[in-house]
Amino acid sequence: MNYARRNGVEDALGSSVNFFHLDCLSSEVRLNVDLDTVLTVLANGCYRWLGKQLHGFDQSKPKALYRKFVETSGAVEIEEGGRIVVYFDRRAHNPVLREARLDDGQPKIPWLANRRLELVYT
Repeated sequence: MNYARRNGVEDALGSSVNFFHLDCLSSEVRLNVDLDTVLTVLANGCYRWLGKQLHGFDQSKPKALYRKFVETSGAVEIEEGGRIVVYFDRRAHNPVLREARLDDGQPKIPWLANRRLELVYT
């Protein structure tokens, strides 16, 4: 009964999140399955948030967002003042990222010792 219920949950999540690999949820330890599922749902939510921030990409699938915006090259520098600067290499979608102003206000990041983040598009 529990196995059938778990498969039903996996199938429902798999149909809405085809970019993530939920078919590897075969662990016998229930905690691992629950953690994998929660992380998958959180990742899907993060991609939906990113898509809503980017003009014209609010209906994009996570796989497309990953390919166009996340899987990109660049450099990260940590400056003496505690600021973290991310330099993006030149790409066709950089203007969309720049327009979204994801680093607007340069908030401090608590889990990085309250350092500030700045995005630079070359």
